[in-house]
Amino acid sequence: MKHLLTAVLLMVPALSLLAQDEEGEVIVIAELNRAEVAEFIEEAEGQFYAIFNANIDDEDYMISCRKETPTGTNIPIRVCEPKFMVDARARNANTIGFNAGVVEADRAIRTSVEPQYQQLQVMMENMTQEVPAFAQIAGILTQLRARREQLAN
Repeated sequence: MKHLLTAVLLMVPALSLLAQDEEGEVIVIAELNRAEVAEFIEEAEGQFYAIFNANIDDEDYMISCRKETPTGTNIPIRVCEPKFMVDARARNANTIGFNAGVVEADRAIRTSVEPQYQQLQVMMENMTQEVPAFAQIAGILTQLRARREQLAN
């Protein structure tokens, strides 16, 4: 049986930009097209990371987003990473200047910071329990990503 997402994005005032368009109309996820879903995901992620960053003390776990153009394409993508991963990647890039043979692949860098990623996961799970707006945006993101997958198939 095919599941259609009929969740309505009308949660709390902090999500009003996500819940309503400029005319105050309710947005139904199941009716969004690919472009609209992508736009709402980016907006929701921005709110999600802003709430997360505002509620943590350790700068290493703060998440920032940027546009990157992957090798072999001219199409930029949005990449969001915690500061500890950005720093690990920068340390690895600095190695190029001193010993080009020691540069690690991205997978090796990710493996080296796996304990921090596990801690980040715990922090986000705890925040989901403690900060209602964070939990609501997390739920909306889950629904939007499911809609994106549905449209891709």
